[in-house]
Amino acid sequence: MSSVAITGCGSYDQSLVDDAVKTVCRAAGMPSVAGKRVLLKPNILSDSREELAITTHSAVVRAVIRLLKGEGASEIYVGDSPGIHTTSFIPRHSGIHQAVLDEGAVWVDFIPDPTPTRIPYTRLKRLPIAKIASDVDLIFSLPKMKTHQLMYATGAVKNLFGLVPNLHKSPMHVQFPTRSQFATLMVGIATAVKPAFSLMDGIIALEGPGPANGTPVHVGLLLASCDAVALDWAQARIMGYEALDVPIVAEGIRRGLGSPPSSYPLLDAEELVRPSFTRIAIHRRTRFIRSLIIPLLFGPIIRWNVKRQRPAPVFLEDPCILCRKCIQICPVDALTMGDKRIIIDEKTCIRCYCCHEVCPADAIAIGTPGDAR
Repeated sequence: MSSVAITGCGSYDQSLVDDAVKTVCRAAGMPSVAGKRVLLKPNILSDSREELAITTHSAVVRAVIRLLKGEGASEIYVGDSPGIHTTSFIPRHSGIHQAVLDEGAVWVDFIPDPTPTRIPYTRLKRLPIAKIASDVDLIFSLPKMKTHQLMYATGAVKNLFGLVPNLHKSPMHVQFPTRSQFATLMVGIATAVKPAFSLMDGIIALEGPGPANGTPVHVGLLLASCDAVALDWAQARIMGYEALDVPIVAEGIRRGLGSPPSSYPLLDAEELVRPSFTRIAIHRRTRFIRSLIIPLLFGPIIRWNVKRQRPAPVFLEDPCILCRKCIQICPVDALTMGDKRIIIDEKTCIRCYCCHEVCPADAIAIGTPGDAR
C-alpha cells in the first residue's frame, strides 16, 4: 500500500508552508523520528537563487526541520552534492544554508570520506556514497518538482543521486547510456540507501528544458509519501505524463522499489493533471533492445544508437559567460574552449546533457522548440 498525500500551498510564506508541511507529512504517514538522526537531502543542483525554481525552496527545508525538531529528532543533517562540487560549497544564494543555521540543524559536506557502496542491479558496481548516509537512522528525500532533459522528470528517486559526491556522477552516463539503464542506476542507488520518506516541493515547479534552464510555473502543491516511486508517479501524472513513460518510475516498480499510489488521502493526483505543463517529449525509440543487451559487450553499439536518436546540445554564443562548467563536467571530454566560444565534438558527445544541467546562463539548447510539450 503506497499512499501519497498531496496538499495545496499557495506561496512560500513561511507560516503557510509550515502548516502545509505538517498536514501533508502526517497524512502520508511520516515515520517516527523521535530520538533519531535524520538526513534531509534537498535538490540543490546548483546554488541558484530560489526564484529560479532550480532548488528545493528554503522555506520547505526550514519547515521540515521545524517539524522534525518538534517530533523529537535527536540530530538533523542537511546536505547535497551538486554536479560540480568543491569543499567550500555552501548553498547561500538559495537560502538553504541560512535556514539550516537558523533552525539548529547541521550542514554536512558530502565530499570527505565517502563510503564505497555496492549498487544493486548494476553488475556489482560500487559508487562512493556520502558517509553521512550510513551514519544516520533515516534519510528524507526533499526533491523539487522539475522536468529533466534526459529522464523526463526528476523526483524523489533521482534526487538521491546527489548522495554520490562531486564528479563521480557524470561518468555514470558513459557506463549507463540509455534512459532505461540510467533509470536502473537511479533505482539501484535508492535501493542501497533506503530513503524512509520523501516530500516534494511543487509550490513553484520548473517546466520546459529542466532541470536547470526551464521556466518557473506556479503549481501550488506539496507531495509526500513513504514510497519514493509512488511520489514520482504522482508527480508524473500532475505534469501530464503517463507515469510509466517516465523511466525511473517504470524501473522502480519493476524492481520492487515501490508501487503505484494505492490511495490519495488528501488531493488526488488524477484530478490535478496539468495538460498545459511544458514537458520533455517522450522518445520511445530510446528503448533500443533496452537492458536485454549486455552493456559490457555491446556498450559501443548502445552508445552509437543513443547518439543517433538524441539531439546533440547546441551552444549559444550570446548568452554564454565562458564559465567552463560544461567543459569541467563533460564525462567524455567532448567540449573545448575555442575563440570565445564552446566547441562540441558531436562524434564524441554521448548526449547525457550534463552540460545543460550545470549551465548557469541558459546558453545550451537541446533539440528544437517542437521537442517540448
